[in-house]
Amino acid sequence: MSAAPQPNSPTPARRGLSYRARLVLGIGGLVLLTGAVITWLAHRSARRSSEVLAHGLFREASAHAVDETRAFTQRATPVVEALRGLGAENLALNDPAKLDHQLLAFLQANPGLSWVSYSDEAGSFSGAYREAGKVRIRQTRLVDGKSPTIEYDVLPDGTWQASPERDSNYDPRVRPFYVKAKAAGRLVWLPPYIFYDQGVPGISCAAPLFDGKGQFRGVLTADFDLNALSTFVARLTVSPNSRFFLYTADETLLAHPTRRVVAPAGQRAAGDLLTLADTDDPLVDAFRGRVSGESLPAGATESSQRFQFERDGTEYLASTTAFRVGDDQVWVVGAVAPKADFLGDVWRSQATALVAAALALLIAVLLAALLARSVSNPVLRLTGFMRRVGGGDLDAKADFAGSREFRDLSATLNQMIGDLRDGLRLRHSLDVAMQVQQQLLPRAAPSVWGLDVAGHSTYCDETGGDYYDFLVLDQPARDTLLVVLGDVMGHGVASALVMAGVRSVLRDRAEERGQMAALLGRLNNGLSNDLEGSRFMTMYLAALDARAGTMRWASAGHDPALVYDPAADAFREDPGGDLPLGVMPGTEYTELTAAPLRVGQVLMIGTDGVWEMMNPEGEPYGKDRLKEAIRTAAGGSARSIVEAVVKSLTAFRRDRRPTDDVTFVVIKVTAVDTGGGADGIASGGAHPTAGPTP
Repeated sequence: MSAAPQPNSPTPARRGLSYRARLVLGIGGLVLLTGAVITWLAHRSARRSSEVLAHGLFREASAHAVDETRAFTQRATPVVEALRGLGAENLALNDPAKLDHQLLAFLQANPGLSWVSYSDEAGSFSGAYREAGKVRIRQTRLVDGKSPTIEYDVLPDGTWQASPERDSNYDPRVRPFYVKAKAAGRLVWLPPYIFYDQGVPGISCAAPLFDGKGQFRGVLTADFDLNALSTFVARLTVSPNSRFFLYTADETLLAHPTRRVVAPAGQRAAGDLLTLADTDDPLVDAFRGRVSGESLPAGATESSQRFQFERDGTEYLASTTAFRVGDDQVWVVGAVAPKADFLGDVWRSQATALVAAALALLIAVLLAALLARSVSNPVLRLTGFMRRVGGGDLDAKADFAGSREFRDLSATLNQMIGDLRDGLRLRHSLDVAMQVQQQLLPRAAPSVWGLDVAGHSTYCDETGGDYYDFLVLDQPARDTLLVVLGDVMGHGVASALVMAGVRSVLRDRAEERGQMAALLGRLNNGLSNDLEGSRFMTMYLAALDARAGTMRWASAGHDPALVYDPAADAFREDPGGDLPLGVMPGTEYTELTAAPLRVGQVLMIGTDGVWEMMNPEGEPYGKDRLKEAIRTAAGGSARSIVEAVVKSLTAFRRDRRPTDDVTFVVIKVTAVDTGGGADGIASGGAHPTAGPTP
């Protein structure tokens, strides 16, 4: 007869393939599957890959074009602002020669500018500009309906050589830059136009100039020659047959790598700017058929789109990137290229990627076979160890030899098991503490003539700092009920210890004849000396005598009792109270007398955890909801009122965990005999109650 297997046999039952075999077979299968899928996808994804690659290149090149164009144009704004910053008082507006020197200085300090000029209300014009590698000065004045103009060549040695005076028939006041800047009253960017008397395409940044009194004096400009942009876009390329070009939202051509942007007629006259339709470029023509005027939403600074189209049997990839120039103009970078330019590179890249992936996966299989062996053995030992721990052996020690990771795992597991042992001990201690603390609370409501009493306490942790108690006093016939409710700062074990100590002292002292104020004073001095201000406690004492119809109370920083009179359907909170216990030794407390008790009245004394309870939305429960719960249940017993309040609190917080202890007592006056009465807290002794925990 074969031997029966031992229950704790270290040899695990064998089910299916081992980890080692699964790892090797899994990676081997992955190699085959991946190779097949990559081969199948290679051809299928070629066309899409070409589009993604092309559009990625378009995006990068277009972004570079936008950045360069913005950098190109934004040189003008600080120049104009700097001239405006000098103000009409510092610019030599009445001294043309000195003004020309000022404008020339700004032009020479900014090599990218073509013009820096000033025009005034009298029609006078002064400007420094670049032309054909030279720096020149132009002065124009309106005299008797004519525009005598003198130009100077600025020589390398700094001297000026004048050209013969001529009538240029130029009035700056009717030029677009002057009209628009004056009307706007701010810095503006103009659409592209032909520089007067030069036949050069340009763009102007213009701003009005005001004197110290706010009077308009003239217009300052900083201008660019757009031919520089054509030189720039000629260097942009993403494939052998690609084109990048720049145009405005209304398709006015700004820059093209091989085409002029100005009609050739009139070298020194105002020629016409070309549009996309005038380029005589097949790629641009194919592109133009798929785009319309570009625009940008309000507040947007840039917008891109990509598309593809076919013309004459050729497939093209294209993109547009619209962007703002200043606040007034929208320019567009257009890009177009035949899709065939990218297919060759895609195929080569995919073939290389396929070979590299196959080699990488094959190497991975070999490594997996080696690594699986070194991993599976410690894993098996780990499995056996965890079974021992799961079976309750918390004295087990992990010792996995091998790699550093398994040695670290051994140390971590040993620390975890030690922490688990400590946690179990702590949990057991907390369970015992919770049981003890629950036993310190009243187990049942006392039976007192004329009063129906009930209480409730729920801790947010295993233990808490809230406390309530009922003491029936001999005075002389067990007719006076002393209600105690306290709230220690915070919650948890520390607060529970303070609560237990206070309960012991209070029950001991309550047996002595005296007043509630004196009792609070003794408790305060004891807590102040023992805790040295590290914790404090609020407390409310109420002595109720239904035969005499009286209620005397004292408060150490606690919220007042909430008194509801169903006959008047009114709530009352008696003001008063002193410092919490443990704040300051020697504090004197006051005993107060409430209004006479009336049959049917409901008194509710609680901790702030009741009305400060939060729902998932972060809204506090509040006293209004508490009053409504009491009012609704006031016709029932004290216990039914307690249950109604607890039900209302639970429905309000829903699934949110309480963050503070919830403790309260309810006293309902069922009878009053005004012929009775008694003085003092106690005359014979304090009587704690007994019964099941609420």
